Formats: sequence, structure tokens, C-alpha cells
Amino acid sequence: MMFGARLVQHRRNAGLSQEELSDRSGVSVRAISDMERGRARSPQRRTTEALLDALGLDELDRAELRRLARTGRGAQGSPVWSSPVWSLPMYVADLVGRDAELDAIAKTPHGLVVVHGAAGSGKTSLAVMAAHLLEGSFPDGQLFIDLEGSARPLQRLLRDLGVPAEHVPEDTHGQTRLYRSLVAGKRLLLVLDGASTEEEIHTLQAAAPGCLTIVTSRRRLAGLAGAAWIRLGGLTEPCATELLASIVGLERVQADPGSARDLVRLCGMSPLALRIAGNRLASRPRWPVRHLVEQIQERRLAALTAGDLDVRGAFEVSLAHLPETARLVFRRLGLLVGTHVTPGLAAVLAGTTAAEAEQALEELSDVSLLDPDEDGYAMHGLVRTFAHGLIDETDADADRAMLAWLLERTVAAGVLFGQTGDARRVTARAQTFPDVATGRRWLAEHRDLLPEIVERAQARGLHDDVARAVIALSHYSAIEPGLVWERVYRLALASAREPWQEVVVLGQLGWALFDVAHAPGPALEVLTRAARIAETTGETGHLGWIWLIASASYSGLGDFDEAERVCLRAIDSMHEPMDEHYARSVLGVLWRLMNRPIAAVTAHEEVAQQQRAYANTIYELSALGRTLGWLGLALIDVDRPDDAVVALTEAEDVYRRAQMASWLARTRWHRGLAHRAADRLGASDDDLGQALAAFRAIGDGLAEIEILRELAENANAQNDQIAYQRHLRDALAACERWDTDVTREIAAGVRERLTGA
Repeated sequence: MMFGARLVQHRRNAGLSQEELSDRSGVSVRAISDMERGRARSPQRRTTEALLDALGLDELDRAELRRLARTGRGAQGSPVWSSPVWSLPMYVADLVGRDAELDAIAKTPHGLVVVHGAAGSGKTSLAVMAAHLLEGSFPDGQLFIDLEGSARPLQRLLRDLGVPAEHVPEDTHGQTRLYRSLVAGKRLLLVLDGASTEEEIHTLQAAAPGCLTIVTSRRRLAGLAGAAWIRLGGLTEPCATELLASIVGLERVQADPGSARDLVRLCGMSPLALRIAGNRLASRPRWPVRHLVEQIQERRLAALTAGDLDVRGAFEVSLAHLPETARLVFRRLGLLVGTHVTPGLAAVLAGTTAAEAEQALEELSDVSLLDPDEDGYAMHGLVRTFAHGLIDETDADADRAMLAWLLERTVAAGVLFGQTGDARRVTARAQTFPDVATGRRWLAEHRDLLPEIVERAQARGLHDDVARAVIALSHYSAIEPGLVWERVYRLALASAREPWQEVVVLGQLGWALFDVAHAPGPALEVLTRAARIAETTGETGHLGWIWLIASASYSGLGDFDEAERVCLRAIDSMHEPMDEHYARSVLGVLWRLMNRPIAAVTAHEEVAQQQRAYANTIYELSALGRTLGWLGLALIDVDRPDDAVVALTEAEDVYRRAQMASWLARTRWHRGLAHRAADRLGASDDDLGQALAAFRAIGDGLAEIEILRELAENANAQNDQIAYQRHLRDALAACERWDTDVTREIAAGVRERLTGA
């Protein structure tokens, strides 16, 4: 441990700033700063004693600090060729979020550690701090060589080891032999900062048994045998906020925590970007944090410059020495939708083969501009911003090609989930997914990106591609419901140039409004428009589904007679037996709402029997699962809860086969109601608890609220008032978190129940 490092610890333990310690001791702030940063390693005895008195240390701590001060003075006066030697720069006192990496280095007593990562991730700071912390383990010295700023690093090492210039051999082989002879038998720690090739490490590393070499590099340097590799990524959000607070002051961060959170996210949790942002704020004490956030939002990388610190410059260094294909791929990644890229997509962007694109991505990963993952490569937010700034007019065709490729992949994945009505007119132009699971994973990764893909594709004139893609998703969207679908289908209307396309897209929009947004009135307006277009143009292939969704919307408005009439019309308009079966099951749902549960049970049992005979595809399984789920609810109504549990358990198995998470959760919810109807409250709580966890994972806020209210009912039935109130409070918190018209209405009822409790 150095004198300066221990002084920092004691000062912080005493709760003193450098200025306060200066006032108490009479030692200047500049002198204290130099000691703490390692610039002055050997304070005079009078200075040391003044600091000891000001800190109020006990005899044990006083003795240690005196010894460290004497060690520093002795090192300065050491003769040539003797130990210890020392050339470490000052360490960063506010290094945060790297405890695991420091521990990993500390557990490597000798050999080679390679710290690699993106520009600005704090590789040098980590290596220097580790070297300072390990000072006691390497009594013969700690040396630091900046390989990016040193033309003759081996000669520099020899000078640091005390070799006079006239004794340094002229040839490299002689210098290497001398270096290795000096290191032999020593316990030396060497930091090689900014390495670019394995060869320079082979030459410079302190390879003696008692020595440790820490290498920092943008590259992984995978050819170094026996090395331990540590990859540095961005900080966690709490650590990034801590770093910002250490620079600008905790009170400034606490004054506007929302803006501080926005700032660390805009900086991509990059230590370099955070230090730049922090330095700008520290030098402008009147600026609120929000002001810098707005600057970065407007100017991005141009705003992340402070003195000689520059995010863009750091990325440019990483890119400069790559092959031409890798630089082209990187620039085109500025067009990327999202932050993930595969070799196939990179090939489309760059106009190369997949093998060439993969090689380029590997080269970009090797200099830490990309992060490899299970399915390809992830692109850091700031890196993507840098790449986007390189795009120009010559990349327009690449943008168009990428968007067309993404939309065709959407078609290929979407049709795997089955189609209904006129949506069957869309087929994939090429088989691009080996199985449904792969297509499902691809859609899950891209679902929330669809609005951006659609808007950008429309701006490029790819209207037919957009229409085909969103129509292909017609059944997938029902299997994986979410608020994103209303926006997707609203946007897609501008691309539906043929009447049948417009009818299908309007039908999907109507479904999203009714089933996801819980807005039956607006849904009916859209569906009525779709029916009018279908009847006027003769494009009636999807009309049965338009009527079926309209029927559900009428029931949502409480007009059950009209809902029944329209549902019967939908049944007559269906062109495929499985579509007709599904519509008849929807009629059973309507009869249950009309207080005709026995008729509903009969309808569902008949349809389920027919569906079991052919249910194999995801579309067919989903239809059977819904019928069984609706049957379970109807059986509860006719006081047959045990039969309801049987039907709902079969539905659970069907949904598990189809991997329909939201419907599986809904089935467990309803089975919980069946168990409650049979006075099995423990089993009911179990099912409701599983459903609650699933809905929270999916992000279905309304279902989460409903489950919490059901759990409250169970608690009330068991006279557990503590659990009753807890579930109601959780439901109220969820209402406030989601904050829609529907949840605000529910919240009012929950507050009344809490008041009564």
C-alpha cells in the first residue's frame, strides 16, 4: 500500500475533505492532492507528523503511515539497478463498479492478465488501481508503459529499471536479453497499457515466475497463451450514478434524480462518457443536470467532449486500423434498427457474403465496438450513435435493402403461427426459419421495433412489404398480445393499397382496440369501415372475421342481442371449418354473458370435440385452448367446478404445447376461480400466484391488477385481513403505475374497499 492510498483512506474515515485536512494540518491542498494521487510519495517528516496530528490517528496507524513515508523516501534514493522501481501514474480515486474485476486480478498472483473492452470503459483506470492495491505483493516495483504513446517501449522499460542510456544495447535482441536478466528472480508488477498485438506482449511482458503483467487493450488478444481475460463493459446504472455523484456532488444528483438517471443512460453507462459529462457539470456549477441532458439529446457525441477527453475520438482510434470491409460494415450499422445484428443482416447492409460479414463483425468485436452474444452481436448505444454519424446519402440503398429484409423475415416468421381469412393470401417468399421456435424467438426480439421498421420502410416507399408483414402477423399478434399492435396496425393502414389488404389491417386494428386497448366503441367504428370496404369491393374473404370481432365489440358495449345477430352472421361467413368452429365457440362465450350458461357449455363441448380431432398447428392449438378455457368458465357458472378444473387443466396443457405464455397464465387464473368455487382456497391461491408472476413477467398490468383483487377475495374468505389489505394495496399501486382510464376506474373501487377494511 502506498502512503498516498492510505492517506486517502484515513482522510475519508475522518470525514474530511482535502481543504479541511489542509486547514487542520497547515499542509497545502496542492501538497495533499499530490500525495494522495501518488505524485509525491515521500513527504518530509514534519509534513507527515502534521498530517498524523490533524487526522487524530492512534499509535498503530501513525506507525504505519511513518513507515510508508520512509519507504517512499528510501525508494527515491535507491541506487541504479536496485529495487524497488516505480512508474505508475496516479490512480482514479473514484473508480466504482469494478470490485469483481479487481478481485479477479488480485487472485492472479503471477502471469498475464488481459483487460479488454470498448474505448472509454475504464481499462487503464482499472489496471492502475489494481497495481496500486497490489503494491505490497510486488516489493521489487510496479512499472507502467503506455504502448500507444511510446515509440520504443522496451528501451523505456530498461530506463525505468535503472539502466543508464549508455548501457542499453543497440539491437532489439540485446535489449530483450538484458530486460529478461533484470526481471529474473524479481517480484515485479508491469502494466502494459494500450496493446494492439500479441507480439508486443510476448516481447515486453515480465515473464519471470514472481511477476505479474496486466495488459489493457481494445482487442481481446486471444493468441496469448495462458492469459486470464477480463472483459470490461459498461457500468450498472447504480454504479454509473455513483460515479456521476462523485464528480458533480451527491446533492446535485439528489436534487434531480430523474435527470441524473437520464444522463447516465444517455452516456451508455460508459465511464469515459460519464467523466466527460461529470466534468462539464462540475465546471459549470449553475447548470442543472437537465440542461446537459438536453444538450446531449440534441448533439449526442458532440456534447460529450471536455478538455482532452472525447468519446468520438476514442471510437475513431478503435476503427482506424480495421480492414475496409469491417469499416464499411460498421458504418452501415449506423442504419441498424435496434441494437442487435446478425451476420445475415450485416451482409444485407454491406452487400457482402455472410462469411465476409461475419469476419467483419468478429473484427469489430475484437476491438470491442460490438459485444458477441448467443444470437449475434450487440451494439452499445454510444457506439451506435457514432456509427450513425458516419452515414451519408450513399447508404440509402443499403437502408432500403435492410428494411425489406427485416419485413420479409417478419413474413416468414409470422406465417408459422397460422393465418385466417384473407390473411392466408400472404405467404413467405423464402423459407428462412427452420422451426417455429426460431421464428418465435426472432419475433420476440423484433416485436417492439416494428413501429420504427414500419415508419422507416414507408419513408422508403416499401408499402407492399409493410402490408405483407403486418398481415402475416395477424395470428401471432393474438397469441402474443400487447399495446404495440394498435400502433403497428394504425401505421400500416397507410401501406394497405389493395382493398383486401385494407380490410385485413382494419380488422386487426379493430381486434387490438377491442381486445388489448379495451375500447369496444372505437373498435366498432374501425370494423364497420372494414365491412363497408369488403362489401363494396367484393373482397369478402375476411368478412367473417370482421363480423366476429364486431360481435365481441357489441358485447363489450352491453348490446348482447346485436352481438348474437352479428356472431351468427360471422359463422355463416366463414370459409374454413376450423374458422367456423372458432366462431361457434365465440357464440358460446356470448351465450354465457347473456346468462345462458348451459347453452354455452353445450356449444363449447361440441366445438372442443371437433377441434381435438385436428389440433396440431399453433393456430389450431390456440383455438382449442381458448374453447377449453371458455368451457371452464361456463362450467363454473353451472356449479360444476370440478369439471371446470379438468377442462382448464387440459387447456393448460394445450397452451404449454403451443408456448402461449399469456394464455397459459390466463388459464391458471381461471382455474384458481374454479378451485375457489369448490372451496379449495389453498389450491386457488397457488394458481392465482402462478398467474400473477406470469402476468408481471409479461407486463400485462390489467391482468396483474385483476389477479391481485382475486387474491384479496380469497384472503377475505379466509378472514386474513392483513393479506386482504396487502393485496388491495398492491392492486392500487399497480393501478397507479399503469395509469389508464380503466385502471383509474378500478383504483376508485379498490380505495373504497380499503377504506371499508
